[in-house]
Amino acid sequence: MMRDVEQTVKVSFAEGWDLASRTVVHPLSRSEAEARDRAGKPYVMVHRLEGCTSPVEVHLVAWGDSHVGAWAYDDQGRRTMEADWRLLEPGRLFLRHLGGWRYDTEEQTEFAPEAGRTYVDLFPDGKGRRVSEPKGDRGPSRHTLADIPEEKRWHAREAFGVCGVRQLLLSQPLPPGQEPEFVDATETETWCADRVADGRPSLWVPPRPARPAHLDELFEPGTRIATSFAPEMMVSAIRDIATLRLPSGRLVVADPLTEGHSAGRRLSERIPPGECLMQAAVVAYESQYEDTRTPVKEEVAVRLLLGEEPVASWELAPAEEDDVRLLREDEIFGFDTDGASGAFADASGWEVLADRYQRYLVEQEDDAGETISDGYMRTTDEATDSDLVSFYTGGDGTYPVWLGRASTGKPVCVVVLISYLPDLRLL
Repeated sequence: MMRDVEQTVKVSFAEGWDLASRTVVHPLSRSEAEARDRAGKPYVMVHRLEGCTSPVEVHLVAWGDSHVGAWAYDDQGRRTMEADWRLLEPGRLFLRHLGGWRYDTEEQTEFAPEAGRTYVDLFPDGKGRRVSEPKGDRGPSRHTLADIPEEKRWHAREAFGVCGVRQLLLSQPLPPGQEPEFVDATETETWCADRVADGRPSLWVPPRPARPAHLDELFEPGTRIATSFAPEMMVSAIRDIATLRLPSGRLVVADPLTEGHSAGRRLSERIPPGECLMQAAVVAYESQYEDTRTPVKEEVAVRLLLGEEPVASWELAPAEEDDVRLLREDEIFGFDTDGASGAFADASGWEVLADRYQRYLVEQEDDAGETISDGYMRTTDEATDSDLVSFYTGGDGTYPVWLGRASTGKPVCVVVLISYLPDLRLL
């Protein structure tokens, strides 16, 4: 139900917002919010109408994460619209995502499975998609091209945050000339910790790309792990596959047979030129079919060692054309494969190396390459002194590439999970 925005909109600030209890976390004065805005630290703006328990909108401003988010609420305190803007240019934000929910009765709970919903995802190249589910997950969905014109995909930065226009972003715009009234949240808002389970808020945070799980442990023999399909597995060995020559310091991780935007996917991270050891992590477990248990050994990950220092942190390794600021929660960039394979290779010889790989694998020209181990093939380009070594994956799809850094920030390792390990955990 649309509220009467002729009423004065009161705006307060806080460090965070608890999505479950709909209360602020650590209230801020306006001057404190302005200081966080200048420093790029996240804060929230809460828009309320006098006499209403639920907010009209809540905005999460996180310039340090190149993100501004917004939630709109109805009179029952249910979230009805969401938006995700990304600061891709110094003075402009791009509308990356827009979503909405329709509740047919006042009794329907927030995000009820039968609530109608619509999602729109947009991209700076003009592409986009719209997904409409009129009956939620209880009915069919319709997928179409996004119907948001280009001029509405970009917005001036001055329209966002405490130092901007400070207007409503999703609800009906404020009438001309009407300004919001600012209130000091340190005097008017309280964090109702007793409404939060265990006193720990379900804090609204900027979207985070997918994060890897237990990559270090996968390359430690003796590590016991489990997945949703295998209750007990053990890393049995780390197998040396080959030494790659990477003279240019530019690494390609891609399927040599893939064409289009993912072809020759060169990582943006520069690595030390030279020779690098490629290894595979082998796990052992028992597969059961009816009453028969069969021992299995499977290679689940491959890595390229770039240095000897231990890994202090892991991150997604984007390609030169990727912009990680566009990733939403748990999204990835990666290389595409339709042939269940990938490869590490030096960028300087990629075209020659990939051509020889195709001739060796597809056209079966024996002198174009060599099989160096079960599941691994190599091609070489002596003109650039570079190599390509391929590996098989667990199937077609998109595979993320993970970069391990030393405590100094130096890249020391590149890893690809080549097997499906759902809900991977340590035992």
